[in-house]
Amino acid sequence: MASNHLSVELARSARAPRARARGLITALAALSLVFGAAQSAVAFLQTPDQASLESGSTQVVAQGVVDVPSGDLVWQVTSMTASPPVNARPQQSSLGFLIVQTGVMLAQDVATGVQERLPAGEAMLTLPGSTQLRAALGANAADYLEFSLVTSGTEPPSGAELVFTSDPFTGLGARHDIDLLQGAMASGETLSLPSGSLPTLIYSTRGAADITIESGETVPLEVGQAVSLVGPLTVTAGGDGTDVSIAYTGPSVPLLTEGAATPMAVGRVIEGVAVAATPAAGTLPAATAAAGRRTSAEDTDGDGLSNADEAELNTDPELVDTDEDGLSDGDEVHQFKTSPLAPDTDGDGLLDGDEVAQGGDPLSGIAVETQPAETPAAEEPAVETAPAESAPEAPAAVAGDSDGDGLPDEIEASLGTDPFDTDTDDDGLSDGDEYNVYQTGTRNPDSDGDGVLDGDEVTNGTNPNDPASS
Repeated sequence: MASNHLSVELARSARAPRARARGLITALAALSLVFGAAQSAVAFLQTPDQASLESGSTQVVAQGVVDVPSGDLVWQVTSMTASPPVNARPQQSSLGFLIVQTGVMLAQDVATGVQERLPAGEAMLTLPGSTQLRAALGANAADYLEFSLVTSGTEPPSGAELVFTSDPFTGLGARHDIDLLQGAMASGETLSLPSGSLPTLIYSTRGAADITIESGETVPLEVGQAVSLVGPLTVTAGGDGTDVSIAYTGPSVPLLTEGAATPMAVGRVIEGVAVAATPAAGTLPAATAAAGRRTSAEDTDGDGLSNADEAELNTDPELVDTDEDGLSDGDEVHQFKTSPLAPDTDGDGLLDGDEVAQGGDPLSGIAVETQPAETPAAEEPAVETAPAESAPEAPAAVAGDSDGDGLPDEIEASLGTDPFDTDTDDDGLSDGDEYNVYQTGTRNPDSDGDGVLDGDEVTNGTNPNDPASS
């Protein structure tokens, strides 16, 4: 392959700050290398019966047989943060892969209800035309990357930050195997990749690497950079080791029947074992219901309030629950007559959603009642005794929330909390408040490890997620 056809495009992008971002990535860069006319000379060199690309520490973690479109295509890498379940918004997925970087994310297909739970480091294949809800589970936000194979000129999804776009290349218009490889490569470790049917996308999440192309030239890859390359490649980890994610397009795959078939997406692969995606009983709270009742473009978030009503009320037309109190904006206005902008409408110290879940009145101004201790009669001897403490009333169970803590049983099952115990870790905060309000650990009584229980920190007015605030 002649080196005079080499063209290199270098692009860098700084990640814009987000209100809830953890500041894990402050700057991202992208490097795109494409061999123009020479591409056709090296495509389709992998034979149909070639073995898996697994080598050393690098393994295939997600794959599937998909229809690769024709026309001008590009590899696109975007970065996003998943919202809490109540504010999860449906979004169209593209052909490619979703890779979770931090936190735990739940991805649910709106049409089928099929769900994937993805902790940090896990990935899944995504298909075009499907609509997904993506929500962060647990105390931390879920940051994730998308590797998308899209038509040239396609805009990134709403709310996504564009990290990298390759130069355009010609699509295949055929069914192909597509793999996502991930590996933690030790210092000096090498990985050989044969020519793919499309340019191969390589992204570094840790450490530098050198990529040797067919001509013998070396392309450096730094942490946070992506590169799209054509031809057989050799990846060599730098002195501190390198973590890589690689999107590779394999050979064409024939249909086994004459009838038209829908591409079958294989689920995640963990330690070499394929994990099939299975529907879970129930759906994401609030957001799924919103998706089901979305009937008009005039109600963008499907919360029961039109965009015009939201503009008048100053609520967010793209959030189901603007004040994050556990009640949708529409239910607050139409059903409970609470304020969609005030999480505690009556100011009694309980969130409106918690009051409703516990069978209380979010407009009464009265918190959960406790049984007062009896006062001794005046004529009795003045013997001082400590009044007996009376436990607050247990919250009323509701359908799908056995302990009435504001956290549906389905979510409790995914978190490993006790659906019959309102406070699994006994830190003074209900599981529902920890998950929906404070974003603290539902199974960690001291989320920031400063020696003070999360509930005590909230009572003291300190931040249970910041050890410096205690």
